[in-house]
Amino acid sequence: MSDSAMLSAGAVRQAADQRETLRAAVIAGPAGVGTLDEQVTGRLWPLLADAALIERAQAVVGHVDARRRVLTGAVTVMIVLGLCLFRRESTSVVTARVTSRIPRTRVEGTPTAAAVSKARGRLPAAVHQRVFTTGARSTPTFGPESYAFGLLVTAIDGTVFDLADTARIRAGFTTPTGGRFPQARMVALVACGIRWILAARIASSGTSEQALADDLIGELQPGTINLADRGFFSMDRWTRAAATGAHLLWRVKNGARSLPARLVEVLPDGSALVQLAESDAMLSRRRTTRADRDLPRLRPRLARLVEFTVTTRDRAGRTTHSRYRVLTTLLDHHRHPATALAALYAERWQIELTHGRLKTTLRGPGTRPPGTRPRGQTPELAHQELWALLTVYNALVRLAVTTAVDLNIDPDAVSFAAVLALTRAHLASQDSAPCVNCGHDDPDPATTLLTAIAAQPRNRPTRTRTGPRTKRQRRTQRTRDVTYEITITQIDLPKASKTAKV
Repeated sequence: MSDSAMLSAGAVRQAADQRETLRAAVIAGPAGVGTLDEQVTGRLWPLLADAALIERAQAVVGHVDARRRVLTGAVTVMIVLGLCLFRRESTSVVTARVTSRIPRTRVEGTPTAAAVSKARGRLPAAVHQRVFTTGARSTPTFGPESYAFGLLVTAIDGTVFDLADTARIRAGFTTPTGGRFPQARMVALVACGIRWILAARIASSGTSEQALADDLIGELQPGTINLADRGFFSMDRWTRAAATGAHLLWRVKNGARSLPARLVEVLPDGSALVQLAESDAMLSRRRTTRADRDLPRLRPRLARLVEFTVTTRDRAGRTTHSRYRVLTTLLDHHRHPATALAALYAERWQIELTHGRLKTTLRGPGTRPPGTRPRGQTPELAHQELWALLTVYNALVRLAVTTAVDLNIDPDAVSFAAVLALTRAHLASQDSAPCVNCGHDDPDPATTLLTAIAAQPRNRPTRTRTGPRTKRQRRTQRTRDVTYEITITQIDLPKASKTAKV
């Protein structure tokens, strides 16, 4: 056969293929593109969010597409997840990846960035919130590293995200004094052992961490021990958190007036049982917040206080000393020694590492678009992306934990950066539409991805290092290897009255 004949035959086959694709799209009808089945999503995209999960989220929120089109609500959810995963790629490129398997887009072309923006405008942010919330409840396997004293270790803390600098964003979110951008605030509840986000609350940065934490406290569960930094303690918040059945290990400020407590008994391990009582300032603040000047003072409660110093020493012999006070609901010093509680509080740092993964590793450093700020130009679109970001983050954590379980190693040994890079690479290449010439497709791309993650070099989770925290410190200091020494110190509190009731 001559070259011209071969080209002619190839053109005929290509035209026939296009007609068949178009025919399939017509037979499917307008509703055919709205179902997130394997033909549309492939087998890797559902790792970010299961199709059934997305459909249930839309049903719960009550979102119904006004008419069927390529960019249905379900497809738009997947595109927003893709935008959070591929932070530095254009909307058009990400959209093409998500929709490459939909017959209509393969015939008519990829939807434009403007069309995606309009589709996002039709989709309530509550759908993304529901996708995250429901997915977060389906936790990965918690190994021994996730527990202390038989309790699942969790932590609660907040962070802020810079947003796009538009008039509508500024109207919906607070710009901090001296700040360049409007900001959203997130307070999250994290399982420390695997850094899985169990629950979160998001609002403007004008809403305090404490207010968001008050709304999040109901997510605490029996069988867990919760860690929190010193900014979260109040008698009311402590009482409500303890009432959930979760145990608490919260840091309190060192100031004499910061802890309204009286000494009941000094225990053999150096800790002490203390009587907590609501101070006048706390009572006044609670009455003002609830707009009820007649609220009675909270009843006193028994708690346990551990005071300790942490001595950090590097190889050059330089030392620093930090003083801590932690309050706990674990009263038995035999089962829960003071030194063990002091060491456990260090696990609170896992939520700081979670924030770092979200804001630096996943979203990328820098403030120039599309760096660390969401692409959305309205408050609704910003909320969409922040909830989608949490969904994508947990999906990557699930991949890391699955790999760690298969290898029987600590999840900290699996590099989150490597999981992110490999997931991006596999979604960009291996999960594209099957080859039009031979029909070849990876029979199990998810297993291929997990195998690639398992082949990466391991982190060293037992390594003890410290680094500068503030911008000023980073100018002159570097990360260095250190050793830590914990010393339980004497508790100096006034003694409680012998007749006081707890």
